Amino acid sequence: MKNLIVCILTFMFCIASFSQDKNIETESIALDDLIAFIIEHYSVSSDSTETKNVTFLIETYKDNFNAEDSVILKQAFKLLSKRLSEKDLVSIVAYSKYSGVILNQANGSDIKKFLYAIENPKSSIKTFEEDGIELAYKFANENFVEDSENSVVMIRIPNKDKEVIKTDTSENVDKNSKNKSNVVVLTAIALLPELISVIKD
Repeated sequence: MKNLIVCILTFMFCIASFSQDKNIETESIALDDLIAFIIEHYSVSSDSTETKNVTFLIETYKDNFNAEDSVILKQAFKLLSKRLSEKDLVSIVAYSKYSGVILNQANGSDIKKFLYAIENPKSSIKTFEEDGIELAYKFANENFVEDSENSVVMIRIPNKDKEVIKTDTSENVDKNSKNKSNVVVLTAIALLPELISVIKD
């Protein structure tokens, strides 16, 4: 909890520091809400002609994402690639255990680059930095695109490995957490038929 508060305060400080002269929108969401967030914010039926320049700031707690987190991230970015165009830009920055730029401004429909970045987050970073949150805002500021919707989306991922260690005496807790994850995925699929085709890809 203390680490979460520190991250949020740092995030807010960076917002104030780096968004003063440029209009950079900010969002902070939990991983389990990512698919719903994409459905809500990147609509295929939108009449807006404004291009998007999105920097995703993803929390890390070990070298690679665990299987469950990786599945959610992959499905979310597959969906995102179907809702953005080649004119849109997507970047991915890591923060927490290690910090750095995982993906540098790929076009919005380049699913291969998205998936590679998710499968190889640490090895995709060329230069490691001390503060990923500050880095994300510097990066967004330096790569600001005029007449585009510029944003930083912070994705918080709970350290599920530690949670399992704390509760490994109760198999029911582990099963309940898996059931909740399944409900999240099933709910997302129910929200939008196109998710089914995304999962099949």
